[in-house]
Amino acid sequence: MLPVAEAQLTLLHSYPFLPSSHAMQPPSERWGEARAFGVFHQSLRSPSRASGHRFIHLPILSVTKLRTKPAVVDFQGPPRMFWLISALLVGLFWCLAALKHALLQSTGFDLGIYDQVAWQMSQGLEPRSTLLGLHHMGNHGAWMFYAIAPLYRLVPSVHWLFFTQALGLILTAWPLWHLGVQAGLRPRERWLVCGLWWLQPVVFNVNLFDFHPETWAMPLLALAIWTNRAEQRWLWLLSLFLLMGCRDGLTLIVIGLSMEQALRRRWRWAMEALVLGGGWLLLLAKGLYPILNNGVGPGALGRYQHLGDDVGHILQNALFSPVEFLGALDWASILFYLFLLILPLAFYWRRSSLPLLAATLPLLAANILSSASTQRDLIHQYSLPLAVLLVVASMDGLAVDLRKGRLWLTGRLPLCYFWAALCFVILVNRGHVLGYHLISGFHEAQPIQNMIRRLPAHSSVLTQNHLAPHVSHRPVVKILSSDYPLNSPDFAEFDGVLLDRRSPWLGASYSTTAPQRTAATIEQLENLGWTCEQESQFVLCQRRQ
Repeated sequence: MLPVAEAQLTLLHSYPFLPSSHAMQPPSERWGEARAFGVFHQSLRSPSRASGHRFIHLPILSVTKLRTKPAVVDFQGPPRMFWLISALLVGLFWCLAALKHALLQSTGFDLGIYDQVAWQMSQGLEPRSTLLGLHHMGNHGAWMFYAIAPLYRLVPSVHWLFFTQALGLILTAWPLWHLGVQAGLRPRERWLVCGLWWLQPVVFNVNLFDFHPETWAMPLLALAIWTNRAEQRWLWLLSLFLLMGCRDGLTLIVIGLSMEQALRRRWRWAMEALVLGGGWLLLLAKGLYPILNNGVGPGALGRYQHLGDDVGHILQNALFSPVEFLGALDWASILFYLFLLILPLAFYWRRSSLPLLAATLPLLAANILSSASTQRDLIHQYSLPLAVLLVVASMDGLAVDLRKGRLWLTGRLPLCYFWAALCFVILVNRGHVLGYHLISGFHEAQPIQNMIRRLPAHSSVLTQNHLAPHVSHRPVVKILSSDYPLNSPDFAEFDGVLLDRRSPWLGASYSTTAPQRTAATIEQLENLGWTCEQESQFVLCQRRQ
């Protein structure tokens, strides 16, 4: 009798219906191969007596153990340690975001915007951000954000946003674990895949950068990949639909997944994803946005005006004036951005990773072509969906290495963890966590809370960017900016003005003239007869009764 492992290995390498590329073929083809393998297995176990041949009874893997048909794959959920680590990380992320907010390091753009809209939803008011002057659905088409309203009705608190954001970011590892099971990874490699996600610098940074509803979509994106590979077609389409409901920009990811399916020659799946993603994007751009925004289309198009006046003009320039088109791009920042993206994960990628890497191209192109440098860093949310795809592409590379017996990475998992941790330490935005920004806010927390308590609950407030999230549970909240006039009629809509004399914020940006602008505004209000009181560097001005 041959040893079990040797017999299985000999058989798997000896028959053409189980090629080495077995795991990367469409599941329908893999299932056909597995059926053939099952028939051959039965012939080994039940030889014909008339043949006169002697057969070795090999303990070959059954069809179920080959894990080729998704319907019969054993459901191997994560162990208890996974849930314990996840709970601790959710708590850590929540506490860090809450601490940063309490120490006045959050901003009106975007935490104040979503906090005000969520409060309006819970009060039965029209969800229209007065910070932006836009209806919520006219901003990013994030209809999934309406799900927060019942929680705000229960307790109106910005901490719901912090908690659900931490939950979405950390629990993306849950479908990633099941993707590892689906790919045939051992538990130790599944832990590595989860660790690669948790140690992505963009995951940590985005959690601290206010709140963005696309963080809810990250588990849905990983789940969509799982359902696709499991051939759960309707669940896949549902996952994509819910994914797009978190932000309009995620339609680019759906279009990218259609490209991935096309590369795998799964044409029906590719066409469905393309129609779903492209149709929703077209509906928003040509229908919903103009209706809600008085004829104005997507605001993000302003970031591409250096390439053309509209989408058609941009495409025309790219095709017929490629030299001028490419010359308008900031190649230094583009190359550095690509280097940051690939640094933690590139050595895991193999040929099998290419289809999923291709799925990143639409969103990657949008980030590269934009004039906004915030789309080309690991601090803001624009690169977060790319991280999911890059981690799954790494998982595909690990699966190929294991199948082919290449253990130079899978046999050195401590080195993999070390590299992931090193990239995290280097690329994480430490200035918002351990830097002087956070430490300097300790003595400011109590005075600003005293000022906020003196504002009536439903008063209209003019304030600054970093103070807006603390007074956003009001019908009208606006931010002092360089465009805001100082004429007395313009203050008529406000009941109170809350300002920080030392703040560098002017509108949504830093400005060296912000303290002078703040002082001029306070002086103007005092001349108009408003009562102004100061505590520390904070000033609260209210109309005289």
